[in-house]
Order: sequence, then structure tokens, then C-alpha cells
Amino acid sequence: MKAKHVAIIGGGVAGLAAGIRLASQGVRIRLFDARDALGGCCSTTLLNGYRFNNGALFVAVPRLLDHAFARLGIDRASALPMHRISTPQASVLPDGTLIILGDRDRVRIEGTQGDARTATLLGEIERSIEKWNPVLQIFTDDLLTRPLSLPHVLARTRRHLAKLRGTLADELLRSFSDPQARAALAAVTLYTGLPAERTPVFQIVGLISMLQDGLHLPIHGMGAITDVLEATLRRLGGEIRTDAPVARIRVDGDRVSGLALASGEIVVADAVVSTATGMVTFTQLIDPAVVPSVMRRKTQRAPLSQRTLGIQLGLRNRLQPPAHSVNHIPPWGEQKKFLSPQPGGVRWFNYTVPTQSLPELAPQGGSVVEMFAAVDESLPLDAWTDAFKADVADASIAALGRHEPLDIATTRLISPRDYAERWHLYQGAIYGLSPAARPDQQFPHKTPIDGLYLAGQTTYPGFGVATSMFSGIFAADAVLAR
Repeated sequence: MKAKHVAIIGGGVAGLAAGIRLASQGVRIRLFDARDALGGCCSTTLLNGYRFNNGALFVAVPRLLDHAFARLGIDRASALPMHRISTPQASVLPDGTLIILGDRDRVRIEGTQGDARTATLLGEIERSIEKWNPVLQIFTDDLLTRPLSLPHVLARTRRHLAKLRGTLADELLRSFSDPQARAALAAVTLYTGLPAERTPVFQIVGLISMLQDGLHLPIHGMGAITDVLEATLRRLGGEIRTDAPVARIRVDGDRVSGLALASGEIVVADAVVSTATGMVTFTQLIDPAVVPSVMRRKTQRAPLSQRTLGIQLGLRNRLQPPAHSVNHIPPWGEQKKFLSPQPGGVRWFNYTVPTQSLPELAPQGGSVVEMFAAVDESLPLDAWTDAFKADVADASIAALGRHEPLDIATTRLISPRDYAERWHLYQGAIYGLSPAARPDQQFPHKTPIDGLYLAGQTTYPGFGVATSMFSGIFAADAVLAR
């Protein structure tokens, strides 16, 4: 039966993309978000004159974002102008060596024999780009723009299968002779919560894209992506409701019949697209008696991404770090220390200064600084009281203060408990499924319950705006194929 009325749970980029794709095909769309604003992890919050990100910090692999917008009938270049970050990453090693990664003319090593080492690193980067660029093109122009199909993946990557075995650490060891350069390159991917030794090698395409295409910021901040998607959905006639949490997905017999909102309102729909993660959908939003056993097992075994403590500072003074994002990292082979709590005092940390590229995100002369601190994953969410998260944050802020002048006007802290309760991220896991989740651990876009579809970070484990958008597009396409 063709779906004429579809209800969407969640107003992040996955839900908005699903709504646009369906509405453009004449389907009546009603989208419900529990929060008072749209965008989820791709949005911003204005606090005392400082505009903070609510998750995503930049656009990686810009060509993939262009593909996603094109699938929605939007010209990204005109609707969403972006600023290229020419120097996206810098890493400081324990001996004070500074390694800057950016456009080719901005790569350099400042330290012992820096000029000679820089020349060697540039040559190795060029060879790595030449080696991996064909794989990057396959991923960005093909594999990531369609639902996962292992036969198709194998067919498209057959010539490159030898490259795709092993881990990122294996590839960096083969391709880069300087251990400090390897540490700096590995640090680019540490935000995934995995050390290079546990990162699948194919994720090197993100690193190659950064070195070749750079990272980008929408001119008005990350929330501008959501603004464009929201405006498009409204123009197509989509109904959007915020402050409208969903209590239950209604299943009559063996198929979906709509939603029950927390307010008691009943919403009738031919199909439902849930972006509330597969785990939340099958453990909290559906009567346990009708949850298929295969979905019950998948939720129980789902490998989750890491938790973190978000630390955001609004400064009265202007910071001028050597790059958009700066890492203080341990030596090559010891970077798991970066991802673990440091009870003796924080030495390894990352900070991002978006105002270096977009100074208008802060009052004149000020700065926005964003950090994500490693936390004890075994702590229950209830342990994250306001006092406890302030104590944990103080250690990271003190570490930053040893390297940068901090005239703090505003502090915003987001604990794993906050991510779970206010951001509605399952168990506070910031990426949903782990980036290392196997294909069989992902949730399907079309579920065994007739009329129920999934989008978001459990159908596309990852950490990119474009991949989240595509998950919504794929779910919408599955609805349209009914």
C-alpha cells in the first residue's frame, strides 16, 4: 500500500531529509521533535552572545554533502555557502614538536630538523593521497550515496580489497616514516573515540579528504544546515512540531498505524520514520510484545560509541591557535591515553576554536572554545550531577589554561546524562552505534514491522552530517518503494 501520510520522529538532519524527500513526492509529512528547536546534533545555541555547537563541529567530505543536497533538489552552493578551513588540524607532541596539517602549503613540522621532516612528510602525504583518492571517490560518489549492499561494496572495491584490510594504524605505519607525524595523522580521527589500532582502515578516506579537500564551515555556523532543510520542508508543505515528544509508536495487528504523543494526542499515519535510534525505537517506543526477536537481539548487542563531557567556553579575549582544532597528544602507539580519563591531571586533550574562522560566533574580540573530555564509561548516568561534571570539566579547562589565555565569560557543560536526557541520545552515546560497528550490527532502514522505517546514526554508524542526511533519504526511498 502506498503511504500517503507519514509521521517522522526527530527533527535532526536525518528526519528533515526524510521529510523533504517524501514531501517532494507528494506525501503528507508530519514531523515531531521532543526538543524546542530542530537540528539535533547539527544545530547551535546562542548563550550570552556566544553561539555554541550542539554536536557537529564542521563539514567533512564536502562532496558528499553536495550529493546529499542534490538528492533533495537543493543547490548546496547557493543555499548554503561554506568557508573552507585552510588549516584544520595541529598536534602538539610531548617534546613540544608542533605538526600542522592543512592545505599542501600549510603542512609543516616545527621541531628538530623541521624543514627536512616537513619535506619528507609532504612527499608521503602526496603518495598517500594518490593511493587512496580512488577509494575516496568510490566512497563519496557511490558507496555512501546508496543503502549498504555488501555485494555492491565488493564489486566496486574489488581492485582495492588489499588496501582495505587491517587498521588505520597498520596503514599509517606503512606509509609514514616519522612516528610523530604518524601520531598527528592518527589524532585527526580520535574524535571517533577509537585509537588508530581499533579504527578500520577504510576510515582513512576521511583523513585523505581533509588533506585534499579541507574541512568546511557554513558561513553562519553549523545550524545553517538545519535552517536550509527546515525552510525547504516547510515550503513543500511539511508540518513540523517541536516540544512534541512521542510516547509510543502504535502498531495494530502486524503494521504501524501512527503515533501516540506524550500529550495524549493520537496521530494517524500510513508509515513512521523513526530517527530516535534503533535502540530507543525498539526498547522505549514500541510495545515489547510486538518487537520482532531479531530487533530485540540487535538492540541488546548494539556496540555503542563513546560518551563524553562537552565543555564550551565563551571568552572575552581572542584566541589565535595554530589551527582550527588543536590536539595535545601522547606519542605514537600510546594514543589510547587520549581517550581515557586522566585522574592525575589532564595532559592530553583537544580544543576547537570556531571563531578563528567565523569570528561572528562571539561578541567582538571574543572567542568560542569547544572541548570534549574523555570520561569513565563505567559510570552510571546518574553520577553526572552538576557538581561532578563541573569538577571533571575544571581539570580540562585548567589544562587548556596552561597553553592559552582564558578570560572566561560563559561556560556551558554537557554531560553524558545531559546528552541522554536533553539531547535524547541513547545512553549518552554521542554517535549512536560505534563507528567500528560491522554491517550486520546496523539497523535496517526497513524494519520487520510493516510501515516502520529507521534513519539516523544506527542505520549509518558514523559522525558526518552528510551520512545522517543520506540515512533519512534512504529511509524515505524505502517508504516510497512500498
